[in-house]
Amino acid sequence: MNPGPTPPSEGGQASVRAQDVSKVFFSGTEPVWALEDFSLDLEPGSFTCIVGPSGCGKSTFLRILGGLEERTVGEVALTGAEHAVPAAFVFQEHGVFPWMTVLDNVAFGLRMAGTGRREREDIARQWLDRVRLGDFAASYPHQLSGGMRQRVAIARAFATGSPLLLMDEPLGALDAQTRMLMQEELVALWEQERKTVLMVTHDIDEAIILSDRIIVMSGRPGTLREDITVPFARPRTVDIERTGEFGELRARIWNLLREDVRAAEETA
Repeated sequence: MNPGPTPPSEGGQASVRAQDVSKVFFSGTEPVWALEDFSLDLEPGSFTCIVGPSGCGKSTFLRILGGLEERTVGEVALTGAEHAVPAAFVFQEHGVFPWMTVLDNVAFGLRMAGTGRREREDIARQWLDRVRLGDFAASYPHQLSGGMRQRVAIARAFATGSPLLLMDEPLGALDAQTRMLMQEELVALWEQERKTVLMVTHDIDEAIILSDRIIVMSGRPGTLREDITVPFARPRTVDIERTGEFGELRARIWNLLREDVRAAEETA
């Protein structure tokens, strides 16, 4: 049995080093390898997306980095920042607590870290203002739209102060227009805070628009297929989608994924 990630050391931002990480599950007595010898380094303040076919271990890798899942073999270290919450998560199904107010949801991570009530509520209110939900602090999640609930989840992750944000399809459940708006808001927050972000997405266009680096994974067991630097300068707008360079990059990534995606669909 392997321990969780090595906790961050003292400093201002988080970097990640994962070396030869493998993960095996068991279906009855049969081993199923989700990841095999997967390595990835993340620079402090970087925004990286992972794309890959269903079942290739993308979410498993995020959970290993965040200490929610144990790796079978390999090494994981988070360095460069010491914080009570070394990694904060945002999931596709926003994960807000329906019995808590919006304010208490955003303050939840701080509460778990032992932050005093007045301080955590002050921080939570600041983040609600930053995601344009300041007027909804006393509301409950069922009173919000899907996009608003996801902004609550994003505000909660940023509010923890964690230097590392792990995002698993955070915008995947939103309609197309809300998703585009949330992409812009997420990038704006990242540019202000410069957290280290690792985000899983099935949307190639989203990966190109949001990130500076795209990790393409193979089908199961997940391995590194290609590490791609996104060539577009920031700030970016949807106008880049109409450029030839964007289309070429999208086609390049899809060509890397096509056969594995087909195989994953046939074995689902």
